[in-house]
Amino acid sequence: MEEDVANNKNISIDMENMKISKLAWKISLPMIISMLSIALYGIIDTIFVSKIEQNALTAIILVYPMYNIITAIALGLGIGVNSLLSRTLGEKNSEKCQKIIINGLKLTIISWMVIAVFCAIFSEKLMCFFTDNYKIVSLGTIYFKITGILSIGSFFQITYEKILEAHGKTKDSMIIQISGAVINLVLDPILIFGIYNFNGLGISGAAIATVIGQCFGMLYGFYLIVFRYKIVMLRDIITIKLEESIVKQIYQVGLPTTMLEIVTSMAILVLNKVLIELSDYAVDVWGIYQKIQKFFLITIYGLNYGMIPIVGYNVGAKKQGRVKETIRYFIKLAIIITFIGTIIFVIFPNKLIGWFTDSQEVIDLGTDALRIMGIGLVFGGVNLVISATFQSFGEGNYSLIVTLFRKFLISLPLILLLKNIFGIHIVWWAMVFSEVITIIISIILLKKALKKLNFTSN
Repeated sequence: MEEDVANNKNISIDMENMKISKLAWKISLPMIISMLSIALYGIIDTIFVSKIEQNALTAIILVYPMYNIITAIALGLGIGVNSLLSRTLGEKNSEKCQKIIINGLKLTIISWMVIAVFCAIFSEKLMCFFTDNYKIVSLGTIYFKITGILSIGSFFQITYEKILEAHGKTKDSMIIQISGAVINLVLDPILIFGIYNFNGLGISGAAIATVIGQCFGMLYGFYLIVFRYKIVMLRDIITIKLEESIVKQIYQVGLPTTMLEIVTSMAILVLNKVLIELSDYAVDVWGIYQKIQKFFLITIYGLNYGMIPIVGYNVGAKKQGRVKETIRYFIKLAIIITFIGTIIFVIFPNKLIGWFTDSQEVIDLGTDALRIMGIGLVFGGVNLVISATFQSFGEGNYSLIVTLFRKFLISLPLILLLKNIFGIHIVWWAMVFSEVITIIISIILLKKALKKLNFTSN
């Protein structure tokens, strides 16, 4: 008990008095490293797949938003378990904690089973929605079936991560993510292209490498919560049954996250459909940009993990000046990081695209596209910080508004209305325009949120 009090006192001293620049990196750095490793894995994985053939690159880019829906279902469940478990740990109700974890694990396996059946039946039909190119449909179906049907590793890895995070084991959560990604990267070239007397499996190899990496993360997470930390007992998994009240509480928190991610993925699916109608190569360009853009924006997401508790704590402590100082500092960081990204997109677009493809048509189309969309990167970074600020204020609705406007409420209608007039370039400019308009909305909402807290923005 005395140790807990001392720890809480140290946290208070850090949150209230430590220099913001030092505190920001102290909290954010582990998450940034973890998230950057995942983003880097995504880039390298896509590069490996693109070396199979051009159609393989297109296929995997079309599959990504569909697979993101699977991830969204797993993530929403994990967040629901994490939130309820964290509060129950604070109440020191160990019996209910066990019930929450077991309920979460059983919901995880039920969710996976539903997804596995869905992917087995509908993978090919979904690919046919985007294109009638038999080769793309075939390659995409293979990849989606394997990763979807065998997504049990992804589901349980996320659940275990969130259980560990609720217990303050964030470094272990980071190790689970990084280790799975590293194994995937090691296996990718071996399973795709082959080694010695083993012939490569092509896109099937890429999918299998992904599944093996996820299953390793799942097994390591199982070892941590069952054997190393003894967070849950194996016998309880059999004896404890699903409870309606706990299931409801889990999904009350997790379902909004799932729905937002699903709606976002659906918007990307519609955009992919529009792109493939405008140009055979536009989907490849858009997918490549998303992969590289993610490397910069995911750093902002990592920083936001540090900002939210700092701002939230100091709002509660009525430290108005420190709240505003924190927000300003993180916005400055976001501008610096994304401005570097903008410079890279503007100066080296052809080299960036050249990592993924040798197709001159894709390089020519992508050079202009990356330069245009790169302009919006700075605005996007600031929007992400302000959106996270709303979360720390408890203004979830404001955060939702910013996300919806950023993702598709502006860009998608513009593209659908003007694509036949301005052609493919309206897509790239719509992305920039969306970020610019959203930052105006974000600033207006930020002033309103600060006013609610009786703060005055400077």
